[in-house]
Amino acid sequence: MFKGLRDEIVSLNSDVKNITNCEKAKKLRKKLLVIGLPLAIIGYLGVFVCFVLFATAGADGFSENGFSARLIVPFVLIIPMAVIACIGTMLSSLAFKIIITGYTTDLADSVVGNNCPSCGDKITEEELFCNKCGKPLRRQCPKCNHVNSIKNDYCEKCGEKLN
Repeated sequence: MFKGLRDEIVSLNSDVKNITNCEKAKKLRKKLLVIGLPLAIIGYLGVFVCFVLFATAGADGFSENGFSARLIVPFVLIIPMAVIACIGTMLSSLAFKIIITGYTTDLADSVVGNNCPSCGDKITEEELFCNKCGKPLRRQCPKCNHVNSIKNDYCEKCGEKLN
């Protein structure tokens, strides 16, 4: 399940302007959050409960032969609970990094202005193809023939999926 996870996230973040990764990034982010958040919550709750049980053992924690189970069990269980909490926190952190990367890329695109999604050269609203690399900058709707931005997956006018 976790094999190649780091490589997949690095590849997604290395080319955040690549539109084909958008759906893949959403699925990965959802999977990471669905696994990571419950693990983190369970882990931190487990650590808290173990700490409280350990701290409130009092005189019952000691027997004539040494430590009793009331003291040993929470002390031993706190370590796996902490590991579970760390794993959940790490997975959630990776999911939030994908979210933040997507938002900052969208913000940079809107603030910096119109640039070619392939080469980054400045373009104007009227251009259909990039003057530097020749890549298409607009997509025409097959249903209503409306000319859309290359970033759109669906037509602005009729909502049809663009090719």
